[in-house]
Amino acid sequence: MNNKILNLVEKIERVIIITLLFSLLLVVLYTTVVFLGMLFSGIALGIQNSFTIDNNILTHLHKVFGGFLSVLIGIELLHTIKMYLKEDIVHVEIVLLVALIGVSRHVIDLDFTHLEPLTIFGISSLIIVLSGGYFLIKKGMRIKKK
Repeated sequence: MNNKILNLVEKIERVIIITLLFSLLLVVLYTTVVFLGMLFSGIALGIQNSFTIDNNILTHLHKVFGGFLSVLIGIELLHTIKMYLKEDIVHVEIVLLVALIGVSRHVIDLDFTHLEPLTIFGISSLIIVLSGGYFLIKKGMRIKKK
């Protein structure tokens, strides 16, 4: 009886994971199309407005890099779900990488002139800790392979 229930739960869990995988794939595809549209329309608009005084390329670059990192986060999440389907294990290094990309994307959108110093210190500490954790996990994986 318990084995039947566990098998049923595992099958339902697998269906949910596959559904999430395809849903995330659709989101990544949509985000990519929107990002490419934003990129090319921004380039065209930038060429038209390149001779104006109010042209602020940094604002456009912030949007481009933020969009790019959003697509990259989606791809890394897809990779995480694929690895879970293959090995039935969540890889911590991928989760840390997604977190690091997410924080980096947030940093790109920040206006540092209006932030408290403690907030900047906290964000930089978070980046250092995530980077250190990712480094240590990768280093541990290399040692384990030897």
